[in-house]
Amino acid sequence: MRWLVLAFLSGWAVLLAPSHGAWAETFQAGFTILSLTDPVEGGAMSALAVYPVRSGNGPVELGPFTIAATRGAVAMPGPHPLIVVSHGMGGNMLGHHDSLAALAQAGFVAVAVEHPRDNFRDDSGFGTDLQLVGRPHHVTALIDALLKHSTLGPLIDRTRIGMAGHSAGGYTALLIAGAVPKLALRAAYRQAVSVDPLRARADAVGAWRRKPDLPFTADERVRAIFLMAPALGYLFDEDALAKVRIPVRLWRPGADEILIHPWNAERIARMLPARPEYDVLEGAGHFVFLAPCAAAFAARLPAICVDPPGIDRAAVHARLNADMIGFFRRSLDVK
Repeated sequence: MRWLVLAFLSGWAVLLAPSHGAWAETFQAGFTILSLTDPVEGGAMSALAVYPVRSGNGPVELGPFTIAATRGAVAMPGPHPLIVVSHGMGGNMLGHHDSLAALAQAGFVAVAVEHPRDNFRDDSGFGTDLQLVGRPHHVTALIDALLKHSTLGPLIDRTRIGMAGHSAGGYTALLIAGAVPKLALRAAYRQAVSVDPLRARADAVGAWRRKPDLPFTADERVRAIFLMAPALGYLFDEDALAKVRIPVRLWRPGADEILIHPWNAERIARMLPARPEYDVLEGAGHFVFLAPCAAAFAARLPAICVDPPGIDRAAVHARLNADMIGFFRRSLDVK
């Protein structure tokens, strides 16, 4: 699917910057797509930025997705808290578009990166350091670019930055918060869990290192993380997570068909230095955190769009998005 680089925002509304109390208002949403540079390999990297506006004429269709936002609408002047979103392995920057729009309508700037070499068009980095080490570099480069951006930069409150992540995106958020995975812990997982298709696929990749000089990295500007079915939990123990000292909200789907329980979300919850805000979505599958699918899209990709009986994804997202907004307001001290 070909994505066009959309026009950047144009102009400013002739309004005074809102006080912190104004963040409790309800706005509409505008969006733009950013064309960035991958800090790991130097290629292209895209991101979807959604931000508060006073009025708009959305929604807009982008491929199979309908975004509840107006393309290129004039933004409400800042400062607004920033939330960066990281998708799961093989995902894309539009997979959580409804959460981005909900955050923007609540007064946040919300931006989702599309991870190079780990997206639906190109997942050739799966199981290598391009994925396991490179992802947080993408996030830091995105934050750097946003703060320097001539139009988006002035909208952002640099002291109030949070991050949300699904699956491998949750793993990414943990690294951004200071976690350092221990690859040696894979041996114990292999002994305990005999069948894991994701691990088998990663093992088949062969050489793990593609950029031997690529280090693990964190970003102290991120002050809270929201984890949805975080992956690769078996790479962490208490020592690996010891530096994660910021607020953590964690959701586990009770019927996760992708990640083996209790080696992922449950293990992370137990190993963190402080117990996170932790809940289970009973009966829900791994992909429930992705935006509800249109009927035609669901027919094409039922594996990620169709939920187990009794799960209403739209209702789940109404609750999830409200919870995400509430968590970031509390943890980032947004009045």
